[in-house]
Amino acid sequence: MNKRNLIAAVNDSDYIERLAEYIRHSSFGENWQLTAFTNAAALRGFIRSGYAIDLLAAQPAMLGELGDLPEDLTTAAFVDYYGQSKYEKELLQFQPLPQLLQAITSLYAAEGNQLPKPALRGKGPVVVTVYSASGGTGKTTLALQLARHADIAGLRSFYLNLEQWNASLPLSSDGSAGGDDFSKLLYAIQSDSDQGVSAVLAYRKRYPAYSLDAFVPCNNPDERLALGTDQAKKLIAAIAAAGNYGLIVVDLDSRMDAMHAAVFEESDAILWLTTPDIASFRKNELAISFADRKFGPEFKAQKPKFRFVQVGGALNDRTLTDGKQARMDAVLPFVEEWAGGEYLSGTGAMVPQYRGAVDALLRRLGIL
Repeated sequence: MNKRNLIAAVNDSDYIERLAEYIRHSSFGENWQLTAFTNAAALRGFIRSGYAIDLLAAQPAMLGELGDLPEDLTTAAFVDYYGQSKYEKELLQFQPLPQLLQAITSLYAAEGNQLPKPALRGKGPVVVTVYSASGGTGKTTLALQLARHADIAGLRSFYLNLEQWNASLPLSSDGSAGGDDFSKLLYAIQSDSDQGVSAVLAYRKRYPAYSLDAFVPCNNPDERLALGTDQAKKLIAAIAAAGNYGLIVVDLDSRMDAMHAAVFEESDAILWLTTPDIASFRKNELAISFADRKFGPEFKAQKPKFRFVQVGGALNDRTLTDGKQARMDAVLPFVEEWAGGEYLSGTGAMVPQYRGAVDALLRRLGIL
């Protein structure tokens, strides 16, 4: 995979070292190569030598010393606050590095550029579904973290919540209305499947604080209950056909109906969550047995996609009622402060371990 060339120029060598160190050990570095300068003259010589530059971010004073720049060069000014410089595009220099890297990726994409996107089985974006028949396993936490982590790494992601009670995100990214957007979207898809892509583009919202795209949570739970198999498949297909995404993460609730089975069919991987306690595993076992009887060969054909993920505790393989071993493909640490619904915040001791486990899981799936 060819990396994009990020040029950063600030007069603080310690800042450059911290930025370079973070990129070196983060998934952002999979897509970007950093070249840094603390001297405007050296940067000017670099540019005039014709080296490849995909995005240039520099402090305003250093940009002013560079003179005329190529018209097709994406350039942004590092600032302390928006509106500080005369330049059209600005990046807050002093913000958490994950948010800074996301802002850089978003700025690059806004210029009509796209980072390489993975594909499984030769098709478009990867579709990963997160499911558990047991409540309280952290499905939504994992789904949001998967989409957020991949997006920050340069793989634009869409989070699709298909729970009946969707409380995963704020009403909208900017506090405005939009609770009926999902109903309008489903109507458009149902009435004319050719309108699916345009409807997705019209009703999707960007959630900058979460680093992902999504629909505003629906204010009518009946819409989810009425969502049929064909509609679910068309919805996922429309998001994929929008052409903007490398990853779609579907967050399902704990029931097991025909819509769930349809989503499984459209998925490349199904992350099936459980916890170490017997009750949680037993509920998931019952769900699998029910689906085997209810949906037959169609459901059984999806089983190679299952990736069992245990939340909390030590790795603990279990035996299903059919005698087959449920091999745990990954273990995620339990983050106590996220159990209350603060899915993406927190500075507790287990937060870095959880995010590291998410990164490892995305890599094992071949997404990053």
